[in-house]
Amino acid sequence: MALRLMREWMKYLKWILWFVVATFIIALFFDFGSINQFGRANGQVAVSVGDEEITYNEFRRSYQNLESRYRQMLGDNYNAEMAKRFNLPQQALDQLINRRILLLEAERVGLLATDGEVKQAILDYPVFQDASGKFIGRQRVKDILRQNQMSEQEFADAVREDVLLEKLNSVLAQTSYLSESDLEKAWRDQNEKAKLRYLHLPSAVVAATQVTVLDGELQTYFNENSGKYRLPEQRVADYVLVDTGKLRSEMKVEDAELRTYYDQNVKEYSRPEQVKARHILLRIKPERDEAATLAAANGALARIRGGEDFAAVARQLSDDESNAARGGDLGFFGRGQMVKPFDDAAWNAQIGELVGPVKTDFGYHLIEVQEKQAGGVQPFEQVQAVIRGRLINERVPQLAEARAKEVARKLGEANVKTPEEMKAFAEKEGLTFDTTQPFGRDDMPTGIGRSAEFNTAVFEKLSEGKISEPVKVGRGWVIARLQKVVAPRMQELAEVKDKVRTEVLAQKHRAMAKSRLDAVRGQVAAGQKDLATAAKELGVEVKESESITRTATIEGVGSAQPLVEAALGMEVGTLSQPVETSTGAVLFEVLERNRFEKSTFETQKAEIRKGEEEKRLGQLTTSLIEQRRRDLAPQVDAQLVEEFGLQSNPAARG
Repeated sequence: MALRLMREWMKYLKWILWFVVATFIIALFFDFGSINQFGRANGQVAVSVGDEEITYNEFRRSYQNLESRYRQMLGDNYNAEMAKRFNLPQQALDQLINRRILLLEAERVGLLATDGEVKQAILDYPVFQDASGKFIGRQRVKDILRQNQMSEQEFADAVREDVLLEKLNSVLAQTSYLSESDLEKAWRDQNEKAKLRYLHLPSAVVAATQVTVLDGELQTYFNENSGKYRLPEQRVADYVLVDTGKLRSEMKVEDAELRTYYDQNVKEYSRPEQVKARHILLRIKPERDEAATLAAANGALARIRGGEDFAAVARQLSDDESNAARGGDLGFFGRGQMVKPFDDAAWNAQIGELVGPVKTDFGYHLIEVQEKQAGGVQPFEQVQAVIRGRLINERVPQLAEARAKEVARKLGEANVKTPEEMKAFAEKEGLTFDTTQPFGRDDMPTGIGRSAEFNTAVFEKLSEGKISEPVKVGRGWVIARLQKVVAPRMQELAEVKDKVRTEVLAQKHRAMAKSRLDAVRGQVAAGQKDLATAAKELGVEVKESESITRTATIEGVGSAQPLVEAALGMEVGTLSQPVETSTGAVLFEVLERNRFEKSTFETQKAEIRKGEEEKRLGQLTTSLIEQRRRDLAPQVDAQLVEEFGLQSNPAARG
């Protein structure tokens, strides 16, 4: 169900909206639980994209807005497991990186957003319009922004970026040209369909039959498919790694230095008054109207006042999936952070008091206030570890780069000529040494991970025996030495004999399946048996497809293209010749088919053009982002990588 909903959502949003519609537009909903996930200073750098920096605050907001979209789309189906399955932190990170890349591209081509365009864009946002479509007023906008922890300037900057992205979108769209044949092909792919009654004989069914593969057959297949076994140029590199993770774990910061930093930046550690609470949310649903929801909330209230544990009731009843498993725990939050009815109830309650039901736009809440903290400056002891982490994170990148430059200089002076000499040097310096397996220009080197900079250095800047300048990779910095170049070559049959044997066997099994279906076709055509009887004798079933296009897939069969192509040339009610597929062979009867109609095509041409232009725009934008990711080599803060399991240098993700 989740995958179906996700597909519907993506169809609704269209591909390009992930990058053009405001990543930072306010999500007006009850966002419990996620605000306290990101224990970093707002201004701390989370991701570097070339010379551009993305802060933890931006990552936090991107994550929360993404989570909001999922909640709005999936409703009660959204939960923590689904968030994990969809890998929301990585999605949030990718959206931020992609957005920044497109903004850099807009700047590169000289696009500008005027103040007037920004103002009009703000006025046009539906969230800032009342029921009659009129602007709600600046003060109300300020209130909304404040509730969502965003300043007017931050919001204006985000809107300005959106205007730029829309302009870039228009520029890219103008580069696509669609001919009449392009449009006709698109129409055919979408509208030419066939409905089939089919018998699929998988290769696995005939695989039990003893099949002999002779060496001569292997050689013939190898010769006929030699291009499949050609290896491109590969390279082997030795490298010394300056590991930022190791530097981070080894770095020491004296307590006196932490205290000095605290004293000089004490304003950073002032906090507003906060309240800690937990809640039970009962949403109004189609199957439970408002009266029934209120009654359910009062029932839960009676259970708790009767002695049942609040957390246990929350885990059983609460519709807030973000914290129900934690007994409804919301953590600490400040004034104005929650919607007003909830905010007022929580702040007016005494510690330990149970209040509610409280009605908000999200349903009815029972709230228990657990603790209150006065505003003021956090004591040094409470933030000491945070300061230590910040100072280490600030210093490690510079230290690692400086160390890498020093290592490169020493390697050059040492004039190392063998892997053994380079390894001995690394051990003496307390560094990691390794050698890659042979890898191609677009491959992921062992021990390095995906790194466009590393591959470029090894393939374009080094000759054999030479040592590179320091190269930044996900794990830190490496200094590479090109050990050898493996020229492009055709592999010998002996190297790939097992692979070739597997492919020849699969080919024979498909041919056997087709041959058996050819015999079945003859029997059915002669009236000796029907398709269902023949299928039963083969140990399979006759199935019926939906009305499918060339681009569809059939479960168990694979691509529908060869079947639909054949069906479009047949009359309804006729039986096909056996069609070999990647998984076996298929014999089918045409139940329905819809061919190309010129008149229908002409009436739908404008709609087809629009859809194809959007598709090509998406492909162009994807290609642009992938290329810029390789060029700019985004680097993610190590703590963020560790906490959320993210890619440290996600250059390959488009």
